[in-house]
Amino acid sequence: MEPRVLAGLQPQAVWEIFEGITGVPRCSGKEQRIRAWVKEWAGRRGIGCREDQTGNLLLRREATEGHGQAPVLVLQAHLDMVCAKTADCPVDFDRDPIPVRVRGEVVASQGTTLGADNGSGVALALAALEDPSLRRGPLEVLLTVGEEVGFVGAFGLEPGFFTGKYLLNLDSEELGLITIGTAGGEYTDYVLSATFRQAARSRAVRLSVEGLAGGHSGIHIHLPRLNAIRLIVQALEELGKATELRISSLEGGMATNAIPASAACTFLVPVERAGEVLQRLRDWRERIFRESREKEPGMQIEVAEAGQTRGATHEQTEALLGLLRELPHGPLAFSKEIEGLVETSNNLALVRSGGKAFEVSLMCRSSVASELESLSKRLRQIGERHGARVSQHDRYPGWTADPGCRFNALVKQEYEAVLGRPAQLKAYHFGLECGVFKGLDPDLRMASIGPSIQGVHSTEECVEIASVGVVWQVIRRVIEGMERLGAA
Repeated sequence: MEPRVLAGLQPQAVWEIFEGITGVPRCSGKEQRIRAWVKEWAGRRGIGCREDQTGNLLLRREATEGHGQAPVLVLQAHLDMVCAKTADCPVDFDRDPIPVRVRGEVVASQGTTLGADNGSGVALALAALEDPSLRRGPLEVLLTVGEEVGFVGAFGLEPGFFTGKYLLNLDSEELGLITIGTAGGEYTDYVLSATFRQAARSRAVRLSVEGLAGGHSGIHIHLPRLNAIRLIVQALEELGKATELRISSLEGGMATNAIPASAACTFLVPVERAGEVLQRLRDWRERIFRESREKEPGMQIEVAEAGQTRGATHEQTEALLGLLRELPHGPLAFSKEIEGLVETSNNLALVRSGGKAFEVSLMCRSSVASELESLSKRLRQIGERHGARVSQHDRYPGWTADPGCRFNALVKQEYEAVLGRPAQLKAYHFGLECGVFKGLDPDLRMASIGPSIQGVHSTEECVEIASVGVVWQVIRRVIEGMERLGAA
């Protein structure tokens, strides 16, 4: 038997379970083996475990003697992880364990994502089920699948699969913060037909933007960061006032939930105007550098001639630019109750070209359901106005913050008792599965906590060892404090 790498870390029960989890392949969409591992773990301890048709698991333990009147508490985490590795890493995520290691004050991996998001949450929840010293009411542990690829498990839940009216999500990633609200969201895709043909007496020009800060469209959307696609459109709009353009290709953005940090466009102009166009672009580039270099120090803009000879028609180019110009990007409204919280936003995320079409994708978010619906309709109308085929999909609900909730007050009180300093109740503009759970049961009361995890979804991911111990003590105290919320 291989020696345990994390042996000696405290709390021992949590780290032992976590190390066991890291030995089981569990990339998103491939959770079969981790489900089997959890069911075997529960069976050896006589803990009840159910699986639904989506693959979610529910484990349950009844109250300890004398505590049957406490309301049911649900501890919730997700089983899957983002699987990323460095180019030279030999790990096979379908077969190999995560090469976990202790590195000073943190636990990390070697060349791969660690999976503390959300393996730490799974370990904390299972350890609570197993702890014989806890004086607890009825305790349920809900473990979902496919969280990292669109809340697949959460959306597949049937009402009544879990029974608790209080839910503690363990998928937050900063010590001392208690998440009490998140935004809902929706994806919108546009397709504009295009015919790419040879153009006589034309010269191709390529404009590229790289090195912008980018960032998460739920966390960083309010910051003064540029959108590479918007920059390209701005330049083309200015050129279009002086000469006819025909776009050959336009590619920008990496993911729907990321602010575009790079984009590139190749377009055709009349041969006699090519020199003027190149000079105008160089002048535009210098102006952008002067205006924005301080907030985008890594920005690179390249202007050059290109070899392309095919392009969309002038009318199709105008339709695409008109669509991209009218689509909003950035924060659209801020909360009136919580200072600095973005309430509604839109991220102009992706542009692709090729075949017979231009494709545009974006992601909108709002913590207010009516505002999300209103923005969704507006985005559809914009697309239809410019002749695009519009598809809107995978909407998920938000979770409106309720700072006065008694459950939130309990979590905050117990957190501060362990931490020895104030804990902060916060709402965020990103999404958590809690929003989907709220849609299943509007009366559900929720909060989210977790240890400090850095570099989530990257090969730099690590979890602070001491923070796991703090969160473990908070969970224990919340479980034992549930009776203060009243009879079940």
